[in-house]
Amino acid sequence: MTLAFTRFDLMSWFAQRQMLLALALIVVVGIIIPVPGMAIVASAFVTSMMLSTPFLGDERDRLDTLYGVLPVSRRAIVVGRALSILLYGVVALIVATLATLGVAAVRGTMIAPELLAIAYAAAFAIVGLSIGVQLPVLFRVGYSRGRLMVYAPTILIVGAAWIAQAAGVIDGDVLGSIPFALGLGICAAIGVLGIVVGTLIAVRLYSTRELR
Repeated sequence: MTLAFTRFDLMSWFAQRQMLLALALIVVVGIIIPVPGMAIVASAFVTSMMLSTPFLGDERDRLDTLYGVLPVSRRAIVVGRALSILLYGVVALIVATLATLGVAAVRGTMIAPELLAIAYAAAFAIVGLSIGVQLPVLFRVGYSRGRLMVYAPTILIVGAAWIAQAAGVIDGDVLGSIPFALGLGICAAIGVLGIVVGTLIAVRLYSTRELR
């Protein structure tokens, strides 16, 4: 049932023009800012910004009412929506990778595998954090009342980085001293925790929401 809803969910919003334009934006970023890994990180922020789009479709087409009468559990809806968002993120990541490798090939430059690994890990952490922050709110109150949450992950990440830098907690030397494996592990943990915790909280909140 969960996979069936994921398929239905993707069919309802994935091919929309704004979603495809967002993927094109990743390529533009990779070309304009040819810093290795920049397009990959940009793909995570694009996924974060597009995360609320399925909920807009729910309200516009009154799909929440349909979900209330279909023989599908609230849990299947939440998990299916989380999976569809992750699949969009995977597609965005593939587009970003192709753009990164394409720009490097045109410029005749080599990209260190370690740099790509860091970019992938950072992107996964950003997507996980976005799901953890946005999914519970959007499933609880819907798009109209929760749409501003789309900016929350970016503000949280940028704000935390600025505060840490201003306080001298994090600087270039500190970041450079973090072991490579530890950095990847931290990003992976943030991503997994965000996805799992956000989905579990969303299931609980959505189960008590009145659909009408």
